[in-house]
Amino acid sequence: MADEVKEDIAPEAEAAPKKGWLSSRMRVVIVGLLLSSALGGVAFVLMPKSSVSPVTIYTALEKLEEGDYAAARGIAESFVGNYQLPEPEQAIPPYVLGAIAYHDSDQFWSEQDKQRIFMIAARYLRQSADLGYPEGYATEGNYMLGRSLVLSKQYGKSIPVLLKTYEAAPQYRREIEDMLASAYLADAASSDKQLTDALTWADKYLEVKLLTPQQRDSAMLRRAKILLRLGRLDDAVAAVDEIAKTSPVYVDSLIVRGEVELARAKQQSPKREEELNTAIDLLRQAADNQLVGTDSTRASSYLLAVALDEAGEKPAALSQATRTRKIYFRTPEGIAAGVLEGRLLREVERYDEAVDVYRRTLQDAALEPEFRNPYLTIEQLRIKVTAAIEQFLDKKQFQNAVEVAQALTPLFPLDQAQQTEGDILVRWGDAIMKEAQVAKLAEAEALRKEARERFRSAGRVYEKLAAERFSSRSYTEELWKSATAYFDGQDFTKSIEMLDMYSHYEDRSRQPRSLVAKARALIALDRADEALDLLHECLDFYPRDPVTYDARLLASEAYLEVGDLTLAEEMLQANLNDGRLEPQSTEWRNSLFALGRVLHLEGEMFEAQARVAGILEDPEAVPREAFELLEKSNSSYLLAIKNLKMAVRRYPNDPQSVMARYLAAECHRRSSMLPRKRFRLVDIETQRVRFDKEVKDNLEAALEIYASLVDELTEEFETRGELHPVHADILRNSYYAQGAAYYDLQQFPQAIEAYSTASNRYQNDPIALEAFSQIASCYRLMGQPIEAKGTLEQAKIVLDRLPADADYSETSHSSADDWRNFIDWLISTL
Repeated sequence: MADEVKEDIAPEAEAAPKKGWLSSRMRVVIVGLLLSSALGGVAFVLMPKSSVSPVTIYTALEKLEEGDYAAARGIAESFVGNYQLPEPEQAIPPYVLGAIAYHDSDQFWSEQDKQRIFMIAARYLRQSADLGYPEGYATEGNYMLGRSLVLSKQYGKSIPVLLKTYEAAPQYRREIEDMLASAYLADAASSDKQLTDALTWADKYLEVKLLTPQQRDSAMLRRAKILLRLGRLDDAVAAVDEIAKTSPVYVDSLIVRGEVELARAKQQSPKREEELNTAIDLLRQAADNQLVGTDSTRASSYLLAVALDEAGEKPAALSQATRTRKIYFRTPEGIAAGVLEGRLLREVERYDEAVDVYRRTLQDAALEPEFRNPYLTIEQLRIKVTAAIEQFLDKKQFQNAVEVAQALTPLFPLDQAQQTEGDILVRWGDAIMKEAQVAKLAEAEALRKEARERFRSAGRVYEKLAAERFSSRSYTEELWKSATAYFDGQDFTKSIEMLDMYSHYEDRSRQPRSLVAKARALIALDRADEALDLLHECLDFYPRDPVTYDARLLASEAYLEVGDLTLAEEMLQANLNDGRLEPQSTEWRNSLFALGRVLHLEGEMFEAQARVAGILEDPEAVPREAFELLEKSNSSYLLAIKNLKMAVRRYPNDPQSVMARYLAAECHRRSSMLPRKRFRLVDIETQRVRFDKEVKDNLEAALEIYASLVDELTEEFETRGELHPVHADILRNSYYAQGAAYYDLQQFPQAIEAYSTASNRYQNDPIALEAFSQIASCYRLMGQPIEAKGTLEQAKIVLDRLPADADYSETSHSSADDWRNFIDWLISTL
């Protein structure tokens, strides 16, 4: 017959007979059913032969047998969806439509059109089979169904139908043996069992005595391909040796020989180079002897690229793979060549081109309803594409990785593609954040903004993934990943939304982490009161869960937000004194640093209250309440020093250590106020000496820390050319604090030197005016009014040079006019 079956299905597989299907028994059944369709209890008269017979669904079968396909189709279509038909008759419309489509394939020359028609035929015939074929039509129906499935490349579905038909229809056995051999081979993938079955049916077919030479050569070629897939290389060669050079499939036999040599070379045999050269020669010979577009041409073109790649001829292999993909696009060879081309492009770091190839290849491969490729299985394709994505990630080619991930469906399950894309976006965001940590400040914020965009994109992808996996066990985990990504992207509202869903579906054991995560997002939204409710729920109901340590840390932060230092300290002390938390843990370390900061804040709070209560008055006039507040402040400072120094000693390389050292220095400097006040109140010399020593010890300890910070941060600035804003503030404050400490020690020359350094370094900043006023004060106390006046005149010059929009908020006067009036007043007092 004219139909040519791809994948080595013999062209002589016969179609079902077109006429004479109605047996005499069936005709009797039809007549009987027609008579029984009359109204019950009403006499009827047989119409004369000239009268028009009523049209029933059985008329469609008659028209089908007569070859009047147009009439049969019209009648069958009119009964489609008619659920009032008796059950035996419901199978007739799809059967008729399937049989017509099966025979309509003769009208098409295009292989793609034929495949489409056979797919339609198979769908109708399968529906009829499920309903129970019309009586007497099961054998022909199954034969047409099996053959339609084969010719529409639904090989796996065709095998059980053909096996069933093989026993029921001896007249079709030769054709079915042929189709089963090819179907098992095409559906085999990497299954040796199916390949063995393919060989069994191929051998059965070869037992037929009446095969033409062309049929036998085609069958031997198929047998060789099966043996090749089974790894029986010598037997495969023996099979193609029987094919004559004059045979139409001789060139195909050259391809098999080339594949055998290539397979032997891949086994790392001692003759590897010789075998590769032989394979390349055979495949080139096959390619040169074929017309463009034939199966053999495509196969030889792709396999030649594989052989060149295996031989290490990478440029030639890439060129051949590219040629194959472009010429034979949307074919199994073109798709396999695209995968090979993508890898070869990656090897020479032509990543953008590789991405374009992968996208096109995946799109082409997805056009078929079922992926089937004799050169790679769907699992192998997925592994190779996943390897490409991993290499893009290793090379930080994140955009390329995302583009490939977005092209994965439908060859990859949708949820797997979404998970891949989400994971890539998170890794991309993490990589940008790391880059921002070492980038220049001007670039760092732009990088952090970009990273947040990636995290938010990941959050959206994970949100879709969660919806896709709603009924799976991983649903809540995808919600968690979405919430985390949204949080990292600073979309705190969406993060809370995802966490609410997570809390609703997650089991009790994992609720604590949800409460803590939601509280963290609420704190970021300045909703500390709400956060505290969740944190206390976690602490009260899940006291033994490890996440409670994070809960206490967050609770401390929330209490600071609402101004409750006592409870903030209580949370941190609970972590440090828990007895179960090890000092090497992140939570213990962060709690120690945080406790030092809280105690420093507490000291400042009590000191501020003491100032309001009159601690700055003459010692004899200071109210008792002010002294009590200053004593509390001093106690907090001393505890802060203890914890801050412990944290720095244990974790010297922690980024928090710079701030901890600065705060410890500040605590030392501020702790000198209490003994200095007491010094002035006592007359006993031993007490005065003790208080004086406390003042000096604290100030000298502060100076030592300030000096180390100035040296360290100055070196960092000179190395990088800039400082993080927090470190820049610490450096500036350390300069001024040095001057203040020397001033309190009455070491005025050293104070002048420290303030002079500060004024020179920050001469374009209003804070420089503070340095000049302090320098003038030092000169005044040293009895040098001329130098004091000169310093203040210099301050006026600096003030006049400051820009009109300068920010005076960090100085003791809030505007340029205030400073000018203050400086003039100081000059007038000299």
